[in-house]
Amino acid sequence: MGRKTIVTKDREQRKLIVERVVSIPLKLSWQGWTKSEHIERWWGPKNWSATVYEMDVRPGGVWRYKLAPDAVGEGEEAFCKATYSEVVELSRLVFTDTFTDQNWNSVAGSDMLTSVAFEEDGDGTRLSIITHFASAKELEAAEVMGMVEGYTDTLERFEDEISLYIKGQ
Repeated sequence: MGRKTIVTKDREQRKLIVERVVSIPLKLSWQGWTKSEHIERWWGPKNWSATVYEMDVRPGGVWRYKLAPDAVGEGEEAFCKATYSEVVELSRLVFTDTFTDQNWNSVAGSDMLTSVAFEEDGDGTRLSIITHFASAKELEAAEVMGMVEGYTDTLERFEDEISLYIKGQ
């Protein structure tokens, strides 16, 4: 699609900023982020799949999911639980994403406060994702485990998969 994901690391403020304009209308971009049937199509890096166990998009609601490599992917499956603190329809999602064990018990020190802003941009949507880390060390660890590449792949998959969904309607 010729679009580019822009990633900025702010070590001083311990945050990772990921931005991309996608060729998907605002309402469908929002649905892509808030409906489990859409999330399972694109969430996670290339060669990984997502399984959503719960998705309750409201303040205090929980999103539980698993990321796992597919047949050609490398890595270990990851269980995560996100708890929404702010939901402004068609505009903003704020959640704390945490790694868990298979029983959904949080892994200490893995909380990532994440906000996703949705803004109309012509016929598409500007997505701005900001992930805050508790320490510079945690930001560095996220970089080492491939979070920058993972977000880039994920937003490319988002645009590709939701565009296919739109064409199929």
